[in-house]
Amino acid sequence: MAEQWELEGGGQLTVRDQGARVLLSVRRPMEKGGLYKAWIRGGQGELLLGTLAPESQVLTLNRTLSRSTLEQAGCWPVTGGRTAMAFSFDGTTEPAARTGWHWSSCPAQRLADPVLAQSAGELGPLLLREDGEGFQLAAPFDPRRTFPLTALFCLAQTAQIDGQTHAVFSFDRQGRPRLP
Repeated sequence: MAEQWELEGGGQLTVRDQGARVLLSVRRPMEKGGLYKAWIRGGQGELLLGTLAPESQVLTLNRTLSRSTLEQAGCWPVTGGRTAMAFSFDGTTEPAARTGWHWSSCPAQRLADPVLAQSAGELGPLLLREDGEGFQLAAPFDPRRTFPLTALFCLAQTAQIDGQTHAVFSFDRQGRPRLP
């Protein structure tokens, strides 16, 4: 039995459960501007699948992983995923890792306010970056969807990270919101 999802950032994910093994297939329209990576998500985490490669006028990625690997990563059952540009051929997109961002599966634990912590926990994994005064969280932003961390709308900035627009929120070392 196969399940399919539309991926954030473009493309489709097909998941075929074969008992102890899971077949994962990503297809995305061909983009000549850079290299794209794909991630899958579950209820407790996110896992990098790898870099998409050109094949028959589309970008593709096929992986077979053990169900236990997905469970350990917090990605079983799979609930969706995303694609993002990891490297721009013209240098206009800065990959997240080069700018200090990394995915955090439990960013809510760092927030002092229980209402903000609950809101962040409902968003799933977020990008996290330490800075000199505390840390920043970045949530994918799509104007057609509910704004992430709505209570902090006035304090948000937007930024392009891995070719996708994110709402960026700043916090002090104690997890309290701070002005950007």
